[in-house]
Amino acid sequence: MKHGKNIKRYYLWQVMILIGIQVTNLFTRPAKIAMGIVSIIVLGAYLAAEYLSVPETIRKVNTIIQILFQPFVFSYTVGTLLTLVTPFKFAPLVGFCILIWYAGSFLPYVQQFIAPINNNWLRLFWLIYFFQIAIAPSIYFGITASTNPWFGAFFSTGLIGAAAYTISLIRAMQAWHFGDPVSLIKSHSKGNVLVHLVFAILVFLFIYSNLMNTTTWAQLSVLHFWKLLLGAMEAGIGEEVLCRFGILTLLLSFAKKLRLRIPIAIIGSSLLFGLFHFLNLIEQSLPLTIYQFCFTAVSGMFFSLLFLYSGHLELVVIIHFVMDLLSYSAAGNSSLSGNITLGDYQSVINLAVLMLALLIWMMFGKRRQVMENHAKLLISGGNDRKISTQQNS
Repeated sequence: MKHGKNIKRYYLWQVMILIGIQVTNLFTRPAKIAMGIVSIIVLGAYLAAEYLSVPETIRKVNTIIQILFQPFVFSYTVGTLLTLVTPFKFAPLVGFCILIWYAGSFLPYVQQFIAPINNNWLRLFWLIYFFQIAIAPSIYFGITASTNPWFGAFFSTGLIGAAAYTISLIRAMQAWHFGDPVSLIKSHSKGNVLVHLVFAILVFLFIYSNLMNTTTWAQLSVLHFWKLLLGAMEAGIGEEVLCRFGILTLLLSFAKKLRLRIPIAIIGSSLLFGLFHFLNLIEQSLPLTIYQFCFTAVSGMFFSLLFLYSGHLELVVIIHFVMDLLSYSAAGNSSLSGNITLGDYQSVINLAVLMLALLIWMMFGKRRQVMENHAKLLISGGNDRKISTQQNS
């Protein structure tokens, strides 16, 4: 109880500090007055509900508003604070400290508003919605060219946003009594050498498919490569935590009474993983985005199988990171370019058939039992002590 009161007290102070930052912003950046006023209103409504006696209906509406808009206000306020310190010589150091604080700034919000959510559909909506907000503030995290460009690149990436999302989602899943990546690692499920060999070969094929136009790598400056490296880390961490941990776990919970819950959850999370890439239409053409959807949906099946069988989320994060880094380095940016040919789609179809065959093969014998055990740990919060921790496939 005392711990909960301390969190609440810290949260109230945090909200008041954020309001103070936005009030300062109104005087220093009048061009951003609308955003600042909205931020102050949202946070002010939270404080009013805490300290004033308001009707229950208004309190419920206010709770919905806080769930939807507080993450945006937090992100925008951190961007505002970074902009305010930009003119000073110590901006890189202070900015780094601000972003480190941002990584854990959502924890009180999760404890206050997200932990009490009981409906799995609302939980699914929140973790997708929150992902876009936690990652997106990179547009606010810019440090001007007058500062160190290496620090500027770090501040303008969504890497810290991915870290903030990871910390917040793990805390939310724990509050909802789901498992976490650590509980899978502790399960010590043993794998079969043949299965490991198959996965190793497929990892090589996926990485090899991204080894294209290698002649362009020499044209990249070290600073440009640094930016691509940070972007690949953002995608590897953020997307895998969202799709392989968050969405996959919730879909397993949805279908927990079905015999085919594992393939249903894998295919469902993989399709969502592919659909998220339609957001790239802002930067690339529709044909390229459709191809990207197909490839990422298929690769999502592989990542899901590897995660559920190995129990190591960090493994798929690293593989995803390497694939994206190679692809970004070859293209020179994080967006696809060029023209899609019939041969490209034929390759994706062949890969899809291969992944479906792998999924079917993994659904038999002790291979399936290992994945079933890991699925139980995910949806039971790691508390199912009846699950054997020593499995051979």
